[in-house]
Parts: sequence; C-alpha cells; structure tokens
Amino acid sequence: MTERQKQIIAAAISLFLTEGVSVPTARIAKAAGVSNGTLFNAFATKQDLIDAIYRKTKSDMLAVWPNPAGRNLDRAMMRANWDAYLGWARHAPDDHRVMHLLKDSGLASPQVKSEVDAQAAPYGAPLLEAFETGAIRGPSVNFISDLIFTQIDLVIAHNLTGAGEDLAFDMLCNTIGLD
Repeated sequence: MTERQKQIIAAAISLFLTEGVSVPTARIAKAAGVSNGTLFNAFATKQDLIDAIYRKTKSDMLAVWPNPAGRNLDRAMMRANWDAYLGWARHAPDDHRVMHLLKDSGLASPQVKSEVDAQAAPYGAPLLEAFETGAIRGPSVNFISDLIFTQIDLVIAHNLTGAGEDLAFDMLCNTIGLD
C-alpha cells in the first residue's frame, strides 16, 4: 500500500465515523489533501476504498493475535487472544469502530469478506475444534465467536480495566464452559 493510499484511508476512516459511509469522495479527497482524481487513481471506485479499509482493519487486528498453529483452545490461549484484541482496539479505536461499521453495514464486498475470512480461518480453527469436541459449549461456533467479540466490545464500551476486565473474561469463560 502506498503512502498516498494510507493517507486517503486515514481520511476516509475519520469521515466515515463522523459523517457516515455515504460521505462524498470529494470530501474524502479534500480531507486527505489530494484531488478527487488522485483519490480515484489510488482507488478506482469508492467500493475499492471501502474494501481496502475493511481489509486493512481486519488484517491489522489479526496481525496482533498469537499464532494458533498446533494449539488447542484453553483459557491461556483465550486470554492471549482477548488481550491482543483489546490492545489493538484500544490502540486503534477508529480502526476498530470502522471495522464494525463496515461489517455491520454490509458494505464490504462479498469478495473481500471471503478473502478476509480465509485469512482469519487459522485463528478460528482452535475455536471450531473446541466446539466440535465439546470442550466449549454454545448453540453454534458462530454464536460463540460473536459472543466473544461482543463481550470484548462491551469491555471497551464500558471502559473496563483491571478487576472489571478480569471479571468480564471470567464470565465469558464460564458461559462457554472453558475451564
């Protein structure tokens, strides 16, 4: 990714969060300090820009997670993932918020969602295996995954740290039956 693309993405993230995803590309270009033509040289369409933002935020999130290769899901692994995600979300709150905005709005293209899902698959494998073997419980692995991320997002929303964060983690583990 070029510096110009990074500059445009940063401006778009800020505007998406303050004005919504429908903000005109001309406003994004102005905020990035480039012409509208330069924006479209960097990203052929607004959809390409949206997809680049979604890809970047999800990739940045995954980059902080411990490598799950060959590990079974246990409380220590869950806590390492929990801490990594919380650290990233607290360090890059706008990226965290826009990642959710694009996911929840359905604006990221199916192709990019599929690409990101494939990138994330190794990180979800221990969760899937734990569900399939009965090491954790829930209605479905997708439900459990959503529960984990929602619990973390609640920790962020309520600004929990220390004992409050630990209690939220314990509540999650108790809910899914992770000893």
